[in-house]
Amino acid sequence: MEIVGKKSQGLSVTALDEDKTCIISFNDRSLNFYVTDTLKESLKETINAKIDEGYEFFVLNLDNVKIIDSCGVGLIIVANNVTASRNTKLHLCNIKPFIIKIFDIMRISKHLSIFDTEEDALNAVKNG
Repeated sequence: MEIVGKKSQGLSVTALDEDKTCIISFNDRSLNFYVTDTLKESLKETINAKIDEGYEFFVLNLDNVKIIDSCGVGLIIVANNVTASRNTKLHLCNIKPFIIKIFDIMRISKHLSIFDTEEDALNAVKNG
């Protein structure tokens, strides 16, 4: 039985060739149980394909995300693990304070590179 209105809106990907940086944005307002299975495979495929193309830095923009559950947190951890295992860097940006609080409670903030804005994350890439 399909649940109406619960399909993922997918990812938006912007490649910055000159910086070897890929910006990935979630199009969903909620990163929850209903959308994370689809998003996980898409996210892993996107990151691995871009690494194979020579990209070294990834900015995960959570600007659209208003709600996250444990499955959504797992999605962020997957992205972090994929980039770390392939010797590339992942930066997160535009995260709502509520979601940062969840990361703090789960004690994963210290394992993530979190920036206030996409511009801050891109500046961190440029400045090493």
